[in-house]
Amino acid sequence: MSDMLRITGLVSGMDTDATVKKLIEIEQIRVDKAEQEKQYLEWQKEDYREIANLLRSFNDEFFDVLNSDTFMKTSTAFNMFSGAATAGGAASSAVSIKTSSSSLKGSFTIDSVDKLATNDKWQSDGEVLGNVKSTTMDFTTDKTAYDNNKQLSFTLDGVTKTITLKDGLTTNQEIAEDIELKLDEVFTNVDFDITSTDSFSTMEFNILSKVDGSAETGHVFTVGSTNSELLTDLGLESGQSNSVNTTKSLDDVFGSKGAFDTNDNQIVTINGKAFTFSKDTSVAEMINEINTSDIGVTMTYDSFNDQFTLESNTAGTNSTISVLDSVDSLFDSMNLADGNASNTAAQNAVFTVNGVQTTRSSNNFEMNGSTVTLNEEFTIANSVTVDITSDTTAAKDLIVGFVEKYNEMIETINNKLDESKNYDYKPLTDAQKESMSEDDIEKWEAEARKGGLRNDSSLETLTLQMREALYESVDGLGITLAEIGIQTSNNYKDGGKLIIDETKLDTALEERPNEVIELFTKQSDTTYNSFTDRSTRYSENGLASRINDILQDNIRITRNPDGQKGYLIEKSGLNTGIDTTSEMAKKIQAMDDKIADLLEMLADKESDYYQEFARMESAMSSYSSQSAWLTSQFGG
Repeated sequence: MSDMLRITGLVSGMDTDATVKKLIEIEQIRVDKAEQEKQYLEWQKEDYREIANLLRSFNDEFFDVLNSDTFMKTSTAFNMFSGAATAGGAASSAVSIKTSSSSLKGSFTIDSVDKLATNDKWQSDGEVLGNVKSTTMDFTTDKTAYDNNKQLSFTLDGVTKTITLKDGLTTNQEIAEDIELKLDEVFTNVDFDITSTDSFSTMEFNILSKVDGSAETGHVFTVGSTNSELLTDLGLESGQSNSVNTTKSLDDVFGSKGAFDTNDNQIVTINGKAFTFSKDTSVAEMINEINTSDIGVTMTYDSFNDQFTLESNTAGTNSTISVLDSVDSLFDSMNLADGNASNTAAQNAVFTVNGVQTTRSSNNFEMNGSTVTLNEEFTIANSVTVDITSDTTAAKDLIVGFVEKYNEMIETINNKLDESKNYDYKPLTDAQKESMSEDDIEKWEAEARKGGLRNDSSLETLTLQMREALYESVDGLGITLAEIGIQTSNNYKDGGKLIIDETKLDTALEERPNEVIELFTKQSDTTYNSFTDRSTRYSENGLASRINDILQDNIRITRNPDGQKGYLIEKSGLNTGIDTTSEMAKKIQAMDDKIADLLEMLADKESDYYQEFARMESAMSSYSSQSAWLTSQFGG
């Protein structure tokens, strides 16, 4: 609306603003109606997205390959066996057993485990950096920095403290002893012992146990940045530590120990792969490059013990580690070079099964379709018996869980389809909301948005497709859902929900396990993207793939050959990002355009009315003046 200053009703005495507001009510009603129509569209869009999320949740639970225990498109999820490991009649933890749909019933004995398979492992021999040590101290010859500032800071295990040295110190030994005293005062959980092997030309910070005075490892001690001039006189550096700061460069950490080539690089070859690290590469970057490569090893740094470890990712003698690194180079500085590191050699598992000794490179092996894991070494006196028995509990739970979630999905969709619109409640206008509480608005809108998907043809088609997919026979199979005890409820109010005859399901799982599995898991050779031959795929697919296809037709975020995503995605868009391309988004935008046009028309109409009243006021003012003149002429 125009915001120009209007001075009206001065002559007529009329309340022009109220009159104009009354006159444009019809135009405002048109705007309000358009706003309400837009709100209906936004609610409907939200309803479609809720259904899409519902389908996605069901899809993720039963048709996501990453959820192997509930991935119903493969037989792996339909495990109909259980395994138990016992020794001397009691459950044994020395061996673990995991059955599968391919397991065979029966028993076998693991007589002994002489050796467990281990990974090849190289570890720094001793601490990499060791205690914090100074270089040559220059305190005795120049005390300027000490005289100017007697404060120093140190960090122990993440706690930073500042100490103040006493006055009058004159020798290297005196200042070393005072630092030791002050450190003991601020870090009360340990004792510090500052020692020297050269009459305190240098000093070494030792951390001792408060209990018995022995060396105590596992602490991270770092020199702070306070008073860099005095630190220099004491032969120390800010950030100097007994633990490697992995964010620092290789040169900062190992520059004084390792030699870089003329290009400031270090070359290390591990398992035949050459790695080139510049002196500016951080320790963390070096570790990450090694760990993300394809050489099958993992490097770690243990700040607690100040040690690097290089370990093969798999066990057994086929996965040993070879390192080619020159003396006085990077790995030598890390105590990981030959002669400078401890090695736990890889070994294969050696064990005896049913009287036959064998070896494996791993502690896991397959036996009659089940996976056996060796956890401990043991002798024949503690032999372990493994029993594999039929157990349909897991498969039944999977099927029952599938039916229950399917029924929940169907019920939610049917509720939306059957929900009646409440015509007594329309979307509230801004003016109406001003006189209502937040709670009242929420309750009103809950009623006003009902029925947005009532009798929606696309959702009715969806439920019909799923119902048919479950009950139409699968090509090449002689078993149906009804034959395993699952059929549609006879109560029409259930809207296609499934009911289970658990006795019949138990019988089918016991007597026809392979057929039950194939009923759900059978897959056509025709791919999902073969849209021209979908009928063949449908008839050949088992129930899981059929339902999965129907869900993907509605929630797929990839495009088909026609450039279309899933129906509900095309209809209402994705939950993330700004949606401007979906069908509902375009309808809402069109309504925004209509509202903008109506508001412009309303403003024009309002302006016209004010102009008309202004002309009336002007005419009345002129008439009043003429009347006054005439009266004066007649001596009035």
